[in-house]
Amino acid sequence: MERERLETNLKLVWFTRQLRTALVSLFDPAVIRHSPLVELFEAERRRNPMFALQYILLNAIEALKPTESMPPGSRNWRVYQILRRRYSEQATQREVALELGLGLRQMQREENLARQTLAEYLWSTYRLETRVKNLPLPAQPAAAPPTLEVHVPSPSEELERLRETVPAQLTDLEAVIREALKTMGPSLAALGVSVAYKVEENLPRVWSRGPVLQQALVSLFSLAIRSAPGGEVYLQPQVDPQQVALLLQTRAAAQPPASPSRDPANSLQTVEQLMQLCRGSLEIISEGKAGQPFAAKIMLPTLEQATVLVIDDNADTRQLFRRYLSGRHYRFVGAASAEEGLALALELRPQLIVLDVMMPGQDGWALLGQLREHPQTDHIPVIVSTILPQEDLALDLGAADFIRKPVSQAALLSALDRQLAPVSPKPS
Repeated sequence: MERERLETNLKLVWFTRQLRTALVSLFDPAVIRHSPLVELFEAERRRNPMFALQYILLNAIEALKPTESMPPGSRNWRVYQILRRRYSEQATQREVALELGLGLRQMQREENLARQTLAEYLWSTYRLETRVKNLPLPAQPAAAPPTLEVHVPSPSEELERLRETVPAQLTDLEAVIREALKTMGPSLAALGVSVAYKVEENLPRVWSRGPVLQQALVSLFSLAIRSAPGGEVYLQPQVDPQQVALLLQTRAAAQPPASPSRDPANSLQTVEQLMQLCRGSLEIISEGKAGQPFAAKIMLPTLEQATVLVIDDNADTRQLFRRYLSGRHYRFVGAASAEEGLALALELRPQLIVLDVMMPGQDGWALLGQLREHPQTDHIPVIVSTILPQEDLALDLGAADFIRKPVSQAALLSALDRQLAPVSPKPS
């Protein structure tokens, strides 16, 4: 009996950890597609397993919404608010903490409790205990005297915390480089290293986590200058249509002063992990060993704001969508009628269109047909957004996706992101 209880607890702990990973990256296809929860919830049987798992988790959050008769400040409302804002809408911990009047540490505790509530609901509702199999059990720990538990976050936990608390946004790469060099100023002076930085005019902004990117650059600069005391560091941006690369090279002094050798492998691994958080990559050309210069290149994808044309006669909806897209890698353009929407689509050639159905005059179905037939707009993905349960009809008529109103910020951004990656416009 004790063995069975232990196994059940271990299974629940495993499930809770997998649930946390899925919730944090709920709208990241690379994570959700490979989540073990896809198999656990039998979502692989559905036509689109990734969307099926997202649907299950989002519906579970909504199932925990308290009734209107429950006091707004109750525990149940707090659990629902945290789950909805953090995961359905993918707000940061800091944003939710400010909304609820919590300190960051208290917010973390409250979020853990809310996530545990969701895990227990899913565990019992879907009877998951019978589905979790072959979970390895750790060896029984030897008895030890009680000690004060102080949790020291692991590197992976710290990276996960950065993923959760530092939002990605359009980032001024030039400003990040200058701040990183400013941070390194005392180290540069102490080691007698000079910096040659070739400024690239009109350096494009990148979609990244600015503070994380700055720390990655600081770490990389630190490795570079310690390989060339008394020498020089060359920093040169390289821009092409798909990415911005930052080439960093060192030139040692003619007779460099002795400096302790160190294995940079761990530091380079950290920089690589930080760059992955920034949606970039790191290439090590030379580690600077055996008298060789240090050379490395970081790459970041350029991402100009994609124009999103929102066609909806409801001014409140247009204003809501404008707010949803503010500060993101999308530029909002609104139209109040089908006629105005068609004119703007022909004029602006937006990357994406979000289309309401029920509008006065010409309705959205008719406009969808026009957009699909016109040679200047037939390649533009159209996402139908309506209160009507007409997903099959929308897709049959040529829509690229469907989101049912009311629409959360997370649902809108997820629908837009799904279309932006795989679609490339036809040449005009």
